[in-house]
Amino acid sequence: MGTGRVSKRKKRNSLKGMLILITIIILVILAYYMYSKLILPFWQEYQEKKAALEKVALPEKAEEEEKVEIIPEEELKEITLYFADNQANLLVPEKRLVYISSTLAKQMIIELINGPQTEGLYPTLPEGTKLSELYIAENIAYVDLSEEVIKNHPGGSAAEIMSVYSIVNTLTEIDSIQAVQILIAGQERESLTGHLDISRPLLRDEEWIKSQPVP
Repeated sequence: MGTGRVSKRKKRNSLKGMLILITIIILVILAYYMYSKLILPFWQEYQEKKAALEKVALPEKAEEEEKVEIIPEEELKEITLYFADNQANLLVPEKRLVYISSTLAKQMIIELINGPQTEGLYPTLPEGTKLSELYIAENIAYVDLSEEVIKNHPGGSAAEIMSVYSIVNTLTEIDSIQAVQILIAGQERESLTGHLDISRPLLRDEEWIKSQPVP
């Protein structure tokens, strides 16, 4: 009797162990199947896409299309410049709407150098003149012009007065400027052509402004 029970118990334990082993094998097979059929393909596809994206160069930034610059209305300003009349002995005001790209005073001198836009008016500064620098200190504008303002000047007292007071009267249109000192190549000079003292700051002089504008 004892031997038979022991034998049966051994058979049951052996069968139970076999079932556990079979279960483990089935689970391993199922796990491998899921890994090989589901997880592995997904992972491979992800790696392939990642590698493909890394190989693709980022497109270069397209060149910006040429844009038409629209000047804000607040940056446009009406200025008054003074040019010579047809007799070259009086100054005539010319109003002009300009875009202020630097300081107002500098822009006014640049416009003065560029010459008049009104028929019947004539330049007051000789061709080739350049503005080297302009700064304002204690209500005095210091205008530094290139040597061409002397070298290319036609000479004569009337022409010299037109040159000097076109600058002075133009800049004193700005409320904060009360006088103007003209420098040539960074230095004080006695005059442009020997007729008018420019070694000191000059005040606005409306005596040289024509009372009636050119028709």
